[in-house]
Amino acid sequence: MKEELQQYLHKSFGRHPPYSTNDINLDYSVGGQVHIRFELGGELLRNGTRERVAQSSQRAVTLFEDTFPDTENKIWVLIYDYSETLVDENPNFLCQQFPSDLLSTFYNQVERVHECVGNVNELENEGNDGKDCKIIIGKVKVKDIKYQHILEAIANSEMGFEPAIDSRVYFVDPKTDRIFRMYDDRGCFVESNSADNIRDLYQRRNDWIADYHRPEIDKYFQ
Repeated sequence: MKEELQQYLHKSFGRHPPYSTNDINLDYSVGGQVHIRFELGGELLRNGTRERVAQSSQRAVTLFEDTFPDTENKIWVLIYDYSETLVDENPNFLCQQFPSDLLSTFYNQVERVHECVGNVNELENEGNDGKDCKIIIGKVKVKDIKYQHILEAIANSEMGFEPAIDSRVYFVDPKTDRIFRMYDDRGCFVESNSADNIRDLYQRRNDWIADYHRPEIDKYFQ
């Protein structure tokens, strides 16, 4: 299953060093040539409040549903779990948001993972040994994912509320070549290999685009 996803990522999104190399064992490297960064929590709502979490998770759910409107589509789920309970056989909160019968078919292995936050060539430098990480990969219909719970828990991750998810979670649709990742209450990415693939989100949710990144994002669609 990991090899199937890896081949798809390279074929559909390619390798674009130093960042979007789309190598599963390089965390942060999964991404498309075109991206939109959306603001979720905003600047007006105070950190650590239920109101901020509510807005963040509601916007994330809306964007997720915009990204994957066909609930019958099977999409890839790629999870990086750096928690200390890497060998715990009991499903955590995140895993419980997928059907148990499908969860048993997911790829689930502890592997050495490097963080792709700089030039990929620097990963070969002495002392850059990476970290142990549980990589979880599955393919599941959109309608069978409790994504509302997942996105709210990601919004909770730095707000002090439970349940909270600190794992990095990518959702990838091989039919439409779209990638969705919410990083915390602040925002999320929608990415693709073509501006036309996500132009509808750019137009429909333009007010939610992060202003700081707007000049870069606008260039993709002009």
